[in-house]
Amino acid sequence: MAGPVFPNVPSIPGVPSVQRGLTNPGTDTVPKASGDSITVTATAKDQWGIYTTAGAKALNVDSVLSIGYDAEHVISDFPIEKGGFETYNKVARPAESRVVVTKGGTVEERRAFLSKLDDLSKDLVLYNVVTPERSYLNVNFSRIVIDRSREQGAGLITVEISLREIRQNAKVTFSTTKEPASADSVSNGHVQPSASAVDTSGVK
Repeated sequence: MAGPVFPNVPSIPGVPSVQRGLTNPGTDTVPKASGDSITVTATAKDQWGIYTTAGAKALNVDSVLSIGYDAEHVISDFPIEKGGFETYNKVARPAESRVVVTKGGTVEERRAFLSKLDDLSKDLVLYNVVTPERSYLNVNFSRIVIDRSREQGAGLITVEISLREIRQNAKVTFSTTKEPASADSVSNGHVQPSASAVDTSGVK
């Protein structure tokens, strides 16, 4: 019985790779396509991730798959005559950061990683989300999503971490007087938030 017949297509630049034999030698030199990512390499590992305000790593991971940043400004307005509107204020809401990381290794290493993640999600400490171009300052863990699937392998943990900016510009003033009527007036209304704390100097 005769073997399969393959097209007689020359292997030259500009000609697509096709099956030319049982071992398909025509595709040996074709580069494989790879997905785009910002997975941390050994030389740039200290430029991505979540750090304490003192500059230490808050969480040791194998790779950082993605970092996202969401800043929203709410513009207030009110109706005026003849169906028009007048804009009178613009308020910056606390920014949100999203960091997707992976962790593999031994069972003990993964167990320690998950335990550390639980501790970080419960504390009230401020952290910084660091990238080479910009750092997002004064954030705290607000949400953690752990994803494990058969396709990714049983020994690989993928975690999506959401962090919210913590504003610290509100101040409380106290005064002591003998007569309550003589006390200084105090405003108990909302404090106008400042712009998001973002450090553009990066981490060296």
